[in-house]
Amino acid sequence: MSDADSPYRAPRPSRPDTGDSRTWADDAKAWADTRDAHRLIAEALARLVAADPTIPPHPYLSRHLAHHAARGEVLDDAHVPLAVLPWESSANVRTLLRQSDAVSAVRRQEWLEAWARIEPFIGGAGPDSRLTSLHLAHHAATRPRTPLDTSAARVSGSHVTPLWSDWTAQDNVLAVSETRLESLTRTTTTDGRSLLVSGDDHGTIRMWEPHGVPAMAPLHTYGGAVQHLLPLPGDLLLSAGTDGSVRVWHLTRGQLLAEPVHRPGTWVSALTLFAAKDAPEVVLVAHSDGRLGALDPVTFRPVDTPLPSLDPAPALLSGVGLGGAEGMALAVAQGRRVRVWDPRRPDGYTHEHQHEGAVRALVDLAAPGRYALCDDSGYIGFRDASTGRETPVAPAPPAGPVVALTALTVAGRAAVASGGSDHTLRVWDARTGAAIGGPLEGHTAPPVALTTLPGTSQATSRELPAPAEQELPVPAGQELLVSAGQELLVSAGADHTLRRWKPGGPGVGAGRAVRRPVTAAALSGPGSTAGAPLIAVADESGTALWDTGTGRPVALPADHAPVTAFASARVRGEHLLVTAHRDAGIQLWSLERGAHAAPARLAGLLGHSLPVRSMAAFPYEGRTLLVTGGEDGTVRLWDLDRVCALACREDHLLSIRDVAVLDTARGPRVASAGTDGTVRLWDPDTLRPVGAPLHCEQRVVNAVAAVPVDEPDGAELVASGGEDGTIRLWDPGTGRPVGRRLDTGDGPVAALAFFRTATGRPCLAATGPGGTIHLWDTDTGSHLLRIVTGSPLGALDALDARQPGGPHPEHPVLLAAGVAGVCVFGIRLEGR
Repeated sequence: MSDADSPYRAPRPSRPDTGDSRTWADDAKAWADTRDAHRLIAEALARLVAADPTIPPHPYLSRHLAHHAARGEVLDDAHVPLAVLPWESSANVRTLLRQSDAVSAVRRQEWLEAWARIEPFIGGAGPDSRLTSLHLAHHAATRPRTPLDTSAARVSGSHVTPLWSDWTAQDNVLAVSETRLESLTRTTTTDGRSLLVSGDDHGTIRMWEPHGVPAMAPLHTYGGAVQHLLPLPGDLLLSAGTDGSVRVWHLTRGQLLAEPVHRPGTWVSALTLFAAKDAPEVVLVAHSDGRLGALDPVTFRPVDTPLPSLDPAPALLSGVGLGGAEGMALAVAQGRRVRVWDPRRPDGYTHEHQHEGAVRALVDLAAPGRYALCDDSGYIGFRDASTGRETPVAPAPPAGPVVALTALTVAGRAAVASGGSDHTLRVWDARTGAAIGGPLEGHTAPPVALTTLPGTSQATSRELPAPAEQELPVPAGQELLVSAGQELLVSAGADHTLRRWKPGGPGVGAGRAVRRPVTAAALSGPGSTAGAPLIAVADESGTALWDTGTGRPVALPADHAPVTAFASARVRGEHLLVTAHRDAGIQLWSLERGAHAAPARLAGLLGHSLPVRSMAAFPYEGRTLLVTGGEDGTVRLWDLDRVCALACREDHLLSIRDVAVLDTARGPRVASAGTDGTVRLWDPDTLRPVGAPLHCEQRVVNAVAAVPVDEPDGAELVASGGEDGTIRLWDPGTGRPVGRRLDTGDGPVAALAFFRTATGRPCLAATGPGGTIHLWDTDTGSHLLRIVTGSPLGALDALDARQPGGPHPEHPVLLAAGVAGVCVFGIRLEGR
């Protein structure tokens, strides 16, 4: 085939037809700079993109079209069409959007921005999974709480039909690492560039531009995890970690200069700069055996200087500036004990104090003589280095280890940011200890290291979140001014991500604030509009029922504790909603009062001593029964017709994570999954155990579901979803596993849902903190689809395609809920 016949032959770029007779040569002469050339190239390449997104574009388009559009200042949906995005391979669309915000703010970038939100998490997903994920992300971003309109929700090649969403995904991911990040710092090169530097558990050091693009080739230590990074003037960097060595690097040359410390069998527990009064600055190196040494920061030779004596245990160190020419004191933490050593004093240590938990981080504050610290008990506080006087933060953060701290400036005030084991970041006023803004959510694992980036004097609304009380985002192009002293916060998480934040607000780039966190969500059956499901959604602020056909909510009365679980039931023909609450109570509500009328409370059920995590209602011998599983470790059975308790079992050693009901040859069986790693089966007649517990070997079992099989006896299998990220199928009759393990490959399984396609194909959906919904064919064990949301998910629910009154009788409907909100969509897997 000749070039003239090739479908990928690039036509000579031309301007749109404006009626003049200028030629390509005239255009070339008129170019003021390369920007015009890139614009014309982008326009020409965009015309080569097929309208059908299932058709692969030429590799040049997928690799370079977005770059040409950005450099030509035409980065928009017209020049980088939807059809090319699922094939896009540069992995930098989110970066290009950040770099070109100022010039592209007025352009239509809906599909580009939707792609940027999920792009970091797409990984090796196939084009159909990419397109499906993009379709759902675009609908969630552009049609929040919009009534059902399937005609506007179809995209060729996508396997979902978005039905309804209340979802705001953050767009603050700078980079995704294949390895676990252990350390993070910021440096300024000799030519004035700010760079982020990260170290990982494989001994690799990477440099990143502030917008997330790798700045240069990685540096390999070929040692243990890099847990400490210390930038020095002249583009130098010190690294240290679990192999006991300290290395000196020249960053911009990518060169290892020296290894001044090498102590095999130990690890470096601290690496910091210190300058006593009237003494030169030194680098302090503490090892796991309590040995403390000093290096010259220019020659990196050992320095003989007075140092405090340490216990034979790992130590954390932080120099504390005393102001003016007074030099520094040294804060030293070993286990739960913190001491402050002042070289000006003949008696050395000025004071010490004990903590409830082991101290995890120390950080110097801008205020002379003050430092901050955190520990395993969840404590965060500020102390005076001379007197030991304490200022704890208020309100106290949630219980659990606080693992990282960094000092920063917020609106001209000295502040400290903390990273906790609950995966959130928080910002505190360093003078008063008061919280600044709310928690910063987005990481799916603890943030292990924090640093800052210098703020800019001006940023567009695409870089800054709307205020929390603002219902709608700032119009595109409207600018918000930022104080020149406002720093951005950057976090490295154990979820392998680098994220950027505006302190005191949600992730940079986030849109309209939604209710968070969603504590429970479920499909509750048809609403007032024929075929439209009713969605029950609960968060910290309350509970509402949303009719997806009208887009109208109906709030439940607010005189109850927050909801932790939902269930739907039919009792004597009446449609009921069952809600479990944080106070361990259970409430029954009638949904038969007409369109948009508040549900009527019918009765309450009491018995659990801790909140219920999961519920399931089912018909049994002419009655409707309810099974509940609670954090108190009990499984309880209730009769909803008579509104009474039937039985209680306490066989699980720890809390119950999920319950389900399955059909067997001998009738219904209740399945419960527990933190003790087992799934147990119960007879609903007596709630006595049926067979031995299933020891699933998945650590904690977070989710359980019934999986029908095409057998004459109608038997069902049990699916268990574990903390190890796997799903296993079990034969309840024999207690043996069926088939191979299904591995999500992206973290724990938090929820499972079974459904059948329009053709009757049995499918299982699984999701978790990674934010990806995985679909499997349970007959063959084949993985069908990945739907990437970019935000942690904790709940799944499904309406079977064969369920009468469903919104699409020919397709099943799936609900997914998590940190960013709720979305509901039809699934079309024909042809997969």
